[in-house]
Amino acid sequence: MSLGPCPGSSLPKRASVHIHCHRRTDMTTRPTAKENAKRFASVIQALQACEAACTHCATECSKNGHAEAMARCISVCTDCAEYCALTRKFLERNSEFAELLLEDCAEICSQCAEECDHHGQGHCSACATACRACMDACLKVAGVEAVTAEPTVF
Repeated sequence: MSLGPCPGSSLPKRASVHIHCHRRTDMTTRPTAKENAKRFASVIQALQACEAACTHCATECSKNGHAEAMARCISVCTDCAEYCALTRKFLERNSEFAELLLEDCAEICSQCAEECDHHGQGHCSACATACRACMDACLKVAGVEAVTAEPTVF
């Protein structure tokens, strides 16, 4: 079985596989903005909370000369905050592509939570909690069951 590009596509092999995997809904029969506002209310709240927690965590990790030691945490938290903001904006404006972002956002939240679990600071712990809640909310709306492992503190 070939995993090459979709017929008629000029996309590279990897991109077409990713796109094909996410084409699971008929985008011509989308719910109205009002219907989606109700459906997405809880995930939008979780995205906002995660964005705020990640931004706060990245800011705190960069203080007091710890930026170099916490570089990965700062980077992952910043990426997670920005992806949560992007996903939230797509959902809020009822974009036809919003649901495509949910599983990826959940994955980024999962990795951010895992990174923050490595640190003992309170802001990292709060960030990990917000990330897990956001991951669960994204997967619920996307129709995917979350498998959440217990955090490992080092």
